[in-house]
Amino acid sequence: MIRIPADGDYGRSGSPTGPPTDWSAHERDTVIDGRRVRYVDIGEGPLGFVCVHGMGGCWQHFSQMLPALARHGRAIALDLPGFGESQMPLRRTTLERFADTAATLASQLGLQRVIFVGHSMGGPIALRFARRHPQLTESLILLAGAVQTFSALLGLRGLRHIARQQPRDTAAIYTEVLTCGIPIPGFAKRAIARHSRLRTSALWPYVHRPRRLQAETIALIMAGAGARAVLPTALAIATSDPYEGLDQIQCPILSIGAEHDHIAPVADLQAFDRMAPQASTVLLEDCGHLMMLERPVALNEQVDRFLAQALNGGPQTRGHLAEKRNASHD
Repeated sequence: MIRIPADGDYGRSGSPTGPPTDWSAHERDTVIDGRRVRYVDIGEGPLGFVCVHGMGGCWQHFSQMLPALARHGRAIALDLPGFGESQMPLRRTTLERFADTAATLASQLGLQRVIFVGHSMGGPIALRFARRHPQLTESLILLAGAVQTFSALLGLRGLRHIARQQPRDTAAIYTEVLTCGIPIPGFAKRAIARHSRLRTSALWPYVHRPRRLQAETIALIMAGAGARAVLPTALAIATSDPYEGLDQIQCPILSIGAEHDHIAPVADLQAFDRMAPQASTVLLEDCGHLMMLERPVALNEQVDRFLAQALNGGPQTRGHLAEKRNASHD
């Protein structure tokens, strides 16, 4: 595991130069399984990045990452069915159907190969995407996607032990599930953005330093609140193995975790690293669960390094990964 130390970049924009992206010019709607799905689309080329958000998320959570990805190819981020501006699905919510929705969108857009970027619950969705659609999958990038504890707590598996050993993680996970499906009125969003104490109270499960983030970033974090699909999605996660089919996936994987992540804790990142010999693992210090908005500069640098290896040097070997693990600071 490679550790990326803090260097004063917390909360710094991932796109420090040039005018801000006019996202309204890149928003699109399509129809998948009879329902409207919202997505954004920037960049060009046959290689595509498909970005999938977490439980309380929406495509906007990738807004500091998409321009960097677009330097390598076509960058797409979608609102999953029942989240953001996408309609609720007609059928029962499953992680497999989420993966198939992403694959259908990629096919509709003519993408020949996909690098799947999954945040939080997007990690298990990424694994299902690779297993069910190997012909599309170039590689996977998991951002806080090691969610074994999250899945166990939702399924009430080992609840007493986890709550005793990891009380703060337990509180964070249940807080997310119980609150991220509740719509936040505009006046409440503005109050949270303005007052540091309210920021800390509302956002402590998700970010490490709420008071250090810009008001614009706070707005992006809260953009996904109130999704109707939160509870059916929580049930789907609770009743499934988040790493199902991992042993069948041969493509390169980059797994990035954060030092102060209470929803995908470091112990889960380490366990995933041991389970997945095809994965290289990075830990961002001074960062919480929403690394795309907390430390986007450092995150984009690590993704760029992985892409240089995965796209130009081919799949990483077990020997290469073993060398990285032996050099770990842990």
